[in-house]
Amino acid sequence: MANNLRIAQRGAYISLVTYIVLSILKYIVGTSYHSSALRADSLNNLTDIFVSVAVLIGLKISIKPADKNHPYGHMKTENITTLIVSFIIMFVGIEVISTNIPKLVQGDYSEPSTLTIWVSMASGIIMFFVYLYNSNLSKKTKSTSLKSAARDNLSDALVSMGTGIGLIFTQFGYPIMDIILAIILGGIIVYTGFTIFKESIFTLSDGFHEKDLNNYVEAIEDIPGVIDIPSIKGRYHGNSVFLDVTIVVDKNLTLDEAHDICDLVENQLREAGVYSSYVHAEPNL
Repeated sequence: MANNLRIAQRGAYISLVTYIVLSILKYIVGTSYHSSALRADSLNNLTDIFVSVAVLIGLKISIKPADKNHPYGHMKTENITTLIVSFIIMFVGIEVISTNIPKLVQGDYSEPSTLTIWVSMASGIIMFFVYLYNSNLSKKTKSTSLKSAARDNLSDALVSMGTGIGLIFTQFGYPIMDIILAIILGGIIVYTGFTIFKESIFTLSDGFHEKDLNNYVEAIEDIPGVIDIPSIKGRYHGNSVFLDVTIVVDKNLTLDEAHDICDLVENQLREAGVYSSYVHAEPNL
């Protein structure tokens, strides 16, 4: 597990470096060539820098082994860091919207250079390749934070391409599109932050997706000796899953035989990607 977390850090580093370069480039070009949309997109990438840093911090702390005060390890740090970042992202999005709405009302906009179009489209293509890399890496490492980062990479790729397409209209006598795009991007930033916030709260409050539980139940039902599964509970700790399972076995089995069935269940769950499981056997009555 620790090795997977270390490998997952590569994707976070690649995202971080890419976002830093693109954010600086977009802000310079957007400011120099009077494009509010491109500047808003640069701030969108700035929020992604926060996300990448949060992922890195979360992964590094999660690697620390369990201790007396943290018997389940430090893996929930991933969820805590992403929760903090969600507030920063929403704040940036609100700032973008509040800055550009007065410009729209007052008619304070100008026609940006065609260079802004090329920069937007190129950054979108770059981010798409980063998405492909991180998506594949998250599947190999089973890192939820890297999976979220990959989804964000794809979202940013589409946003940049959409911005580039929208900026084309500014070259045909519609400079107002630049401000409209900036406001839309602000809304996207707020929505992204809220989505991350909602997922973090769900995990930190020990929420667990019913679909995942059903998959684990199906895996356990196929094990010989398991008559019923009256109870199964799960918790997410970062990219890890902890399960508490109660199974029903034949009351005529010996203690050793019942214990062997519990071991089979734990091994099956481990193969299904569960980090740790506690299996309790009860006799059928």
